[in-house]
Amino acid sequence: SSRWGMTVDMRAQALRDRGYLVFKLDNRGSARRGLAFEGAIKHNMGDLEVKDQSEGVRYLVELGLTDPKRVGIYGGSYGGYMSAMALVRAPNTFKVGIAGAPVTHWDGYDTHYTERYMGNPHTHAADYEATSLVAHAHLLERPLLLIHGLADDNVLASHTLQFSTALLHHGKVHELLALSGVTHMTPQEVVAENLLLHQLQFLQRALAK
Repeated sequence: SSRWGMTVDMRAQALRDRGYLVFKLDNRGSARRGLAFEGAIKHNMGDLEVKDQSEGVRYLVELGLTDPKRVGIYGGSYGGYMSAMALVRAPNTFKVGIAGAPVTHWDGYDTHYTERYMGNPHTHAADYEATSLVAHAHLLERPLLLIHGLADDNVLASHTLQFSTALLHHGKVHELLALSGVTHMTPQEVVAENLLLHQLQFLQRALAK
């Protein structure tokens, strides 16, 4: 179908068709698992989630389903934040990442969402710093593809641009795709198809090393 790039998670299907195993895990912090499960990440976003995803990878390795040297992670929005954070916090587990429209510093995102988890930035400044991708830029050692729509009014493109600038400041090589006229993870059909192909090629190059 000509609409394959616009349907639900065709990236996972395209990866599977190319021989990759795609694994999805609802880590702590995910909704619809009870307040204790979701609230476990309070004041500490990007920590337990990465640990849980890493545990999922270890489970797959123990079952003999995946090569621990060829594990990638991808996501958009909060998933984009997670993907980038996984690379800097668990580089021995995740060898490559794709981060779409990530929040890179929580003090720059909508307060009605952020403060539910992180509290007031004036009284929890250390927590905001500890959960910031920008503050972790110096730790990146794995291939990372950043993608952001310049018309995004949910997670502003300035998040990714600021993170990219921090990465460059520390000499960390990465790729950045800035999509003109694209809002929060909603590219036009033709753009979506070509964007998907670019991501597949990026993963193939990175995991072939």
